[in-house]
Amino acid sequence: MSTDAHVFITRPHSKERPDPFGQAIEALSTPNVHVHADSLELTRTTVSDEECKRFADDLMTYAATGSCGWILFTSARTIRVCAHRIENFVDYMKCVHERGARIGVVGPATAKALKALGIDVDLQSEGSGEDLANAVVAFDRERSVQTREVLLPQSAIARVQLRQILSEASYPVRHYPVYTTVTIAPRYSLELARMCSSTYVAATVITAPSSARALKDVAPYLFPHIPVIVLGQASATTMAEIAPEAQVIVADHPTPDAVADCIKRILETHAGHSPQKGI
Repeated sequence: MSTDAHVFITRPHSKERPDPFGQAIEALSTPNVHVHADSLELTRTTVSDEECKRFADDLMTYAATGSCGWILFTSARTIRVCAHRIENFVDYMKCVHERGARIGVVGPATAKALKALGIDVDLQSEGSGEDLANAVVAFDRERSVQTREVLLPQSAIARVQLRQILSEASYPVRHYPVYTTVTIAPRYSLELARMCSSTYVAATVITAPSSARALKDVAPYLFPHIPVIVLGQASATTMAEIAPEAQVIVADHPTPDAVADCIKRILETHAGHSPQKGI
């Protein structure tokens, strides 16, 4: 390649605090790939202590009664919020699990976040919240288990389809919007626009649906000119809704190496001719 390639990622990444996705991209054999993160820190998490307390109170109740059927998590961020804001969260979760509740998650990253706390997962779905809801229904039907109450801590802006599917299947759902994600202006919005107009941007890596929506709000000029790499079906679905014109690539797995492979394929496509500058 005759021109440096630039990649935007929607996660903090710096030499002082390296991000695994940024590291994997920078480790590509092509030496002139530059990862930019500061300019695309687009969201801020705002936690609801009231909802965290409500979830904690119900966990304590079900730890005593054993009447809970499922506890579902759709993101690793939800688990981090609960673990940080709910005292004895791990103990409550383990106790409820021992009393017979099932724990279901979307994707390996969410499962890994729970396992890091020593909490086992009974059901892991791929894709979206809808996939998890359908997996829960199928799981119980295969075992002839009657529907029981579901505890669902989530983002306040999470898609409603998971709850709808479970409700239609007669599962009582207790929903806890324990946090929300707020769009903020890019830290270097002017620099971002200038870079897009004067350099070769190989791709943008979006790591969550909330980041996709924020990017559409603050930098719509990125679509459809720059390929967008997403980690899973939830983000791909969001991109299809908000920016159908975008060139979306779904990584084979939601891992740094899989994202780096996507970048590598994009760079190989451009090998042999001068990449286009700007948008």
